[in-house]
Amino acid sequence: MTAPAMPADQFWSIIGQTEAASGDDPAAQCEALAAALRGLPLDQIIGFEVAFRRYLNQAYSWNLWGAAHVIHGGCSDDGFEYFRRWLVTRGQDVYEAAMADPDSLARFDGAAGPEGAWDFEEIYYVANQVFREKGGEGDVRDHSEPEAGLGGPEPSGDPFEEDEAHLAARYPKLWQRFGESPL
Repeated sequence: MTAPAMPADQFWSIIGQTEAASGDDPAAQCEALAAALRGLPLDQIIGFEVAFRRYLNQAYSWNLWGAAHVIHGGCSDDGFEYFRRWLVTRGQDVYEAAMADPDSLARFDGAAGPEGAWDFEEIYYVANQVFREKGGEGDVRDHSEPEAGLGGPEPSGDPFEEDEAHLAARYPKLWQRFGESPL
C-alpha cells in the first residue's frame, strides 16, 4: 500500500537543510537527515520516504542515465540508482534543472560522493533506520511505490548510445567538462 507523500515544500525544505548542514560531507548529510527525521512522527517519516522514492522514480530516464554515463565515464544499473539518490539530495533547484535539462549539471560544482563520484547510496537507508528507532515495524519503504529499475518498466525517453560522437552531441556541456576526464 502506498501512503501519502510528504508535501513537496516540506520534503525539499528538509533536503535543503540537510544539504546545507553537510558541507559536502555525505556522512554529515546522513546524520543531519536522521536528526531531522527523528523530530517527525512515524507517518511523516513514511511520507518523506514516499516522496523520496517518487523523485527517484521520476528521475529514471534515459536522458539522465546518459548524463550520468558521461559524468562517470560509464554507469551501471546500480550506479544510476546511486546517482539518482545523489541528485535528489542536491536539492530542488539542482534536481529540477537536471530533470528539465541534464546538461545543466555541467554547471554544478558540488563535491563527489564517498567513492569519488556523484552518487550517494547511503542516504537511502536513513529513513528506514529512524523509522525503526522510533518503533516503526517492518521497512518504511514498504509503504511506497516500487523503486524504478528493480524489475519494473524501462527508463522513460529515448535511450542514449554509448558512442562518443552521440554523447558529445546529446550532452555538449557535460561532454566538454567530463568527456576526457570523468569523475
